Amino acid sequence: MKTKLRIARLSLLTILWLALTVSAFAGPTIFSEGPIDGFDNALFITGPLYPGFLGVAQDISNGFVATSSATPTALEYGLWLTTGVLPSTISYEIGTTPFGTQLGSGTVALNPSNYVPGPGDTWDVTIPVTSLAMTAGNRYWISLSNANDTGDSGSSAWDIPNGGLGGPAICDFRDNGGAVLTGVRGNCGLGGESFTLTGSADNNLQATPEPSSMMLVGSGVLGIAGVLRRKFMR
Repeated sequence: MKTKLRIARLSLLTILWLALTVSAFAGPTIFSEGPIDGFDNALFITGPLYPGFLGVAQDISNGFVATSSATPTALEYGLWLTTGVLPSTISYEIGTTPFGTQLGSGTVALNPSNYVPGPGDTWDVTIPVTSLAMTAGNRYWISLSNANDTGDSGSSAWDIPNGGLGGPAICDFRDNGGAVLTGVRGNCGLGGESFTLTGSADNNLQATPEPSSMMLVGSGVLGIAGVLRRKFMR
């Protein structure tokens, strides 16, 4: 009986050790802006290549403070689309300034079979990203642009969490009324959009997690960024 008990204890310790080991090597979350909302507001991200269905070319950049040190490898975000069309492409930019590409950028072909429907008419999309390393406590910007779909509907928009009020990140936009973007910028007047940025664990050795209370809090009066509200999706 004592032998069996010792074996059971040893097995339990082994399981705990494996769990800790797996956790240690799991990719850390660099920043999370909150869960996808899907029922309130979203900001168009079709510019500069694809004007939205309102004729406006616009893209969005989110500023945030990294909570872990890591190299970004994946971006999950909430994508709004008109019912009946599927996402096809998206571009991203990662930098130290709004819409900056100092750390990386790219265009990704979207395969709807890899994503799951989110709340409302949204898609829960995860894409691979290529970027230089980020350090906890530093501010960075991630932008989404040139979103297109199989029907060229111009309805692609980035979901805004928290009842459409946004999360703790800062939101910036570029929009010049439908022509190619010329760097016209302004604060969206809302917090950040729904996204989670994760990275590779091998760059997390020196990381010191930043308390959530240190995250930036978006503020300001509502700007003129094109907002897609749920009533347009019905």
